[in-house]
Amino acid sequence: MTGAAPSGVLRAALNLNNAALVHKAGDSYTGLAPDLARRIADATGRQLRFVDYSNARAIVEDTAQAWDIAFLAIDPSRLDRLAFSKPYHRVEATFLVRADQLASSCSEVLAGEDRIISAKGAAYHSPLAVEVGGDRLIVAESPAEAAELFRQGHGDALAGIRETLGKAGQANRVLPDVFARIEQAVAVPIGASDLMRQIELCMQDFNACNRRMA
Repeated sequence: MTGAAPSGVLRAALNLNNAALVHKAGDSYTGLAPDLARRIADATGRQLRFVDYSNARAIVEDTAQAWDIAFLAIDPSRLDRLAFSKPYHRVEATFLVRADQLASSCSEVLAGEDRIISAKGAAYHSPLAVEVGGDRLIVAESPAEAAELFRQGHGDALAGIRETLGKAGQANRVLPDVFARIEQAVAVPIGASDLMRQIELCMQDFNACNRRMA
């Protein structure tokens, strides 16, 4: 990663596919990730600029480094490129099935013969690849492609984050349990140790505030 931000600007990468953390309406951003980004920008004395991405994999693979901080799942496969803060939130990965599907839990989907669609590079994909694998796992290039495959009638279950899957409509059901709980953190490129120290200090206050409000 070789890009550099304009002086005094903090570029925050947001995964717009993760509805558990961010919502965008026009030019307005709401959610845990934008809120934390604003706190970090204030703490570092920099002007905040959001950078939109369609999925987490696009953020990780952005070799032009169009961002300074990113809001991502903690994933060991990313540690060669990124450093992660302590987690600030945990999201639930579950399955979307069609309304007439018999499965009523994630454990039933995993134990049965259902074909599962998952997105390559998503944090929930790794545990699925280990547990299911083989011909039962249909691997899409992105969450958007995975959702489109499911919409077209491919597979029996679609893996994803609960809040994102919840937008799928009445013809489908989001299962009530989970197959993975994924810790979310702030990521910086390897080598940005000074920025990470500032982030960790800021997050101590952010997490303490969230605990008081819970």
